[in-house]
Amino acid sequence: MPTANEIMEQFYSAERVFMSSPPDQADFSGMAKVFSPDIVFRQTPALVYGGVYEGHEGFRRWAKRMNEYFSKVDVHPSNVLEKGDDVVILMTVDFKVRKTGEEFSMPMAQHVKVDQEKGVIVEFWPYYWDVALVNKMLGKED
Repeated sequence: MPTANEIMEQFYSAERVFMSSPPDQADFSGMAKVFSPDIVFRQTPALVYGGVYEGHEGFRRWAKRMNEYFSKVDVHPSNVLEKGDDVVILMTVDFKVRKTGEEFSMPMAQHVKVDQEKGVIVEFWPYYWDVALVNKMLGKED
């Protein structure tokens, strides 16, 4: 049975591949393998790609939007706190804006619930250090 952290590492690996692919060639199947069919993914509504995304189709819609915005989303965990099916990951994330080629990094945290028996992610909440910076880098300032 995989640990919560091992499940997250599978996701981060698949996410790197997906984001580095051109939007018309990005293959969602690698990420789909680590998601429950009923996954609930919550992005802060303050982001240009914010919202609640449910199920594989919802997560695919979010991932497609992210892939249109970014050509790189590279997660570097610095601390992983696990308790059963709950995991909190403290990290730095490197982003590259697809449209401009600009790169930036920021600290983030994620709270994730997994189903270790099935080896899948059930719920996912990312917390950005600087939402305004992300929106600005994507040309969406208020």
